[in-house]
Amino acid sequence: MKKLLFSLLLAGATAMAAEPNVFNGVWVIDTAEMNGQPIAAGDVPMLDLELKDGAYVFRGPENTAKGKVTVDMTKTPIVMDVEEVEGQNPGAKIPAIAELTATGFRAAYSFQGSRPSSFKTSDGDGVFIANYKRKPGTEPAVKPLRALLLLGGCCHDYAKQKDLLKAGLEARANLQIDIIYSPDGSTKPPLAIYGKPDYAQGYDVVIHDECAADQNNEEVVKGVLQPHRDGMPGVNLHCAMHSYRIGNPNEAAKPGTPHGYWFDYLGLQSSGHGPQKPITVTYTEPTHPITKGLGNWVTINEELYNNLMVWGSAKPLARGVQGEGNRVGTTDSVVAWTHEYGPKKARVFSTTIGHNNETVADPRYLDLVTRGLLWSCGKLTEGGQPMVGFGVGGK
Repeated sequence: MKKLLFSLLLAGATAMAAEPNVFNGVWVIDTAEMNGQPIAAGDVPMLDLELKDGAYVFRGPENTAKGKVTVDMTKTPIVMDVEEVEGQNPGAKIPAIAELTATGFRAAYSFQGSRPSSFKTSDGDGVFIANYKRKPGTEPAVKPLRALLLLGGCCHDYAKQKDLLKAGLEARANLQIDIIYSPDGSTKPPLAIYGKPDYAQGYDVVIHDECAADQNNEEVVKGVLQPHRDGMPGVNLHCAMHSYRIGNPNEAAKPGTPHGYWFDYLGLQSSGHGPQKPITVTYTEPTHPITKGLGNWVTINEELYNNLMVWGSAKPLARGVQGEGNRVGTTDSVVAWTHEYGPKKARVFSTTIGHNNETVADPRYLDLVTRGLLWSCGKLTEGGQPMVGFGVGGK
């Protein structure tokens, strides 16, 4: 039993090599189970498992081993193929899956040939599950995610909302938010990023909260989009959906045309909204990491943006209903969704909610936006929690 556990314990730590700033370090097992039964703490050998950039060194009480792993982080759950190079079982190959958790990660390994399909074990299935956490005292200092928040333009109290967003988001995750704000209240605010396609250099994510409905210069719009085409994650709030409109905003955009530039990025086209009334927000994908555990809610008087078109590649997460909600796309519309944009499939999260200060300051709104931001950066667990190092205070 201990020889088998030895191989399994060392195999899992390399699963997260694709995130070296977070997962390099020294790991220990918190809990484990096999064949449907928990493994007693006394049956789990004491170990140090050092991980660095896809290679591991296992140092147990009697043995040392080294190995490597192939990981596909694009799959859910993460797909792993583990191979021991030096140790008790050189050449052994183990199919596995892994998942990030709020305290580290967990992995399920099969010793009967077939890759596990879930994080469950049963009698005689030969599946071993380990929950890993960092060895106490070895937790690395994780740098905050750097976010650039853009605000300015028509019809909103951006002077206050910039501070509400910065304080609310930084209080919920390990973030450092820098602000570019224009006090210009027109539909064509002169944001300092225009004409500078490298404006997001050094940042991890851009939060678009501008209201620039009449900024329709094609070169300017392409410059705003350039970081996202290069793979930069994006978060888009409220009137960002009505910005950078080239052509008639009431006509359905054709993807790939100038009219569709901004909507290709968002994954949804909205052309307007009705009167301010309470919006009933219902999470239609309650198992998605962004929405998992969040409760449906009703806003104060708010603007419900219509859905002129929803791209097939967009994933709606929540709908908003005003009144009877008897007009789909108008009084019953998608209000939060995810999308992937450009050749590098930049992750994009958007919500049309957020006109009034009271809504922007609402903890339910800030929780949603924080999760969307973390998801866009790949720092949100399947359970909806910040990955290790990206919670409040770097926890």
